Parts: sequence; C-alpha cells; structure tokens
Amino acid sequence: MVPEPVLFGPGFWGPIVATAALLLITAVTWLILIGGRRITKAKPTAQKIQTYACGETLKAEEVHADSEQFFSPIRRVFRPFYRYVRPEHTGILNTYLFWVVVGLITILAAIAVVLG
Repeated sequence: MVPEPVLFGPGFWGPIVATAALLLITAVTWLILIGGRRITKAKPTAQKIQTYACGETLKAEEVHADSEQFFSPIRRVFRPFYRYVRPEHTGILNTYLFWVVVGLITILAAIAVVLG
C-alpha cells in the first residue's frame, strides 16, 4: 500500500526563499536600529538612572541581589561535592554562569559519546 502525499493546500513554501526573507528582514531591522542610535543619542539623566520600585526610590545597595540566597539551593543539592568547590567560590555571578555552561557542555558531550 502506497502512502498518500500530504497536501497543505494552495501556496508556496520554499526554504531558500524563507531563509532569504528572514535574513533580509534581519538586515533591515539592524539598519533601522543603528540609524536610530545615530540620530538619537543617549542622554541619561540622574533621574533616568535611579532604580524605581512602586513609587520608592531605592539605593544601589538595596537593589543588589544577595548571592548567599542565590547559591544556597545549589549547596543543598550538591552538598558532598560542594566542599571541594567552596574554596573556589567567589560569589561573582559571571563566574558561576561560566561553570554552569561548562557543566552543561560536559553533560552534552557525555551524552553524545554514550549515544554514539
């Protein structure tokens, strides 16, 4: 028994045309963005830079995220492993995210090796 072809109705679907259209739209959008930045320069004022929350003006120290609360769930899950990691812990979010990405790449590489 021969399977029937799938019909999507009238129209045209060309992956090359669609890709070219997306690239063209991306280029036009980028040009508009760059042109807009050249025409209108950023003019930050003290009022624009202030942190605003529900009608209250907050200081930078009050807005800073507490890294202890951020890392505590990770310490609970990886408690045996964490005693080796803790001396290297700096509390800098960029360093933490870097090691998360390195760990993800390691896991994906291990999966790729196992799956062949």
